[in-house]
Amino acid sequence: MMQYYIREWHDRRASLIAEDGFSLDTFDSVDDAIDACIKDCRVEPKFIERHCNYLGRSPVDFESSYLD
Repeated sequence: MMQYYIREWHDRRASLIAEDGFSLDTFDSVDDAIDACIKDCRVEPKFIERHCNYLGRSPVDFESSYLD
């Protein structure tokens, strides 16, 4: 079974990503992305990557939170 995760961007929008890295769609919020994953893919996302922009780091840095 394919696994999915969600990537939250700095503007609070969220992308639903397949395990192979393919972006399925972008939503207005993490909650909308989770709902779409459950409804359309029939599985909960594995984890959520949240965009972080710490001083001295790249603006493309991410932190992950597992949903298990």
